[in-house]
Amino acid sequence: MKEIFNGVFRVGKNIYTKNLTPGSRVYGEKLFVSAGVEYREWDPTRSKLSAAILNGLTTLPIRSGSVILYLGISAGTTASHISDIIGKDGLIYGVEFAERMMRELIPVSEKRKNIIPILADARKAEEYSWIEKTDLIYVDVADPQEMEIFIRNAKMF
Repeated sequence: MKEIFNGVFRVGKNIYTKNLTPGSRVYGEKLFVSAGVEYREWDPTRSKLSAAILNGLTTLPIRSGSVILYLGISAGTTASHISDIIGKDGLIYGVEFAERMMRELIPVSEKRKNIIPILADARKAEEYSWIEKTDLIYVDVADPQEMEIFIRNAKMF
């Protein structure tokens, strides 16, 4: 098992993160135990970030203890792996517009105490202006103005 980024490991063609909540799956992913540590397989067909890593991403600025604003967190598939990477000292503020996706995210955040779900519109950062400044903004919103949404949030957080 080779660590390719902080908290991201590779075995053959697959990548894994250390499971922050051992014994628990988020989306039916495979669990793998090595030297007494449980890892979760990070499926590139379910996560753009996982696919980017497998396709040669050269920098991943997510580290243990990072505070992240995640715009478009959806049901928390990718966020759960980021949660593994940032660990108990990190925090994800997860903004999601769709109530249905929020209903799927809430059970994930109940197990993963480092994810704070926020039902809000990422185009209206003032709706969650109470959050702290973040180290990183991860954007995955289905909106043609995605870049403008990112810039507006970056100026605020």
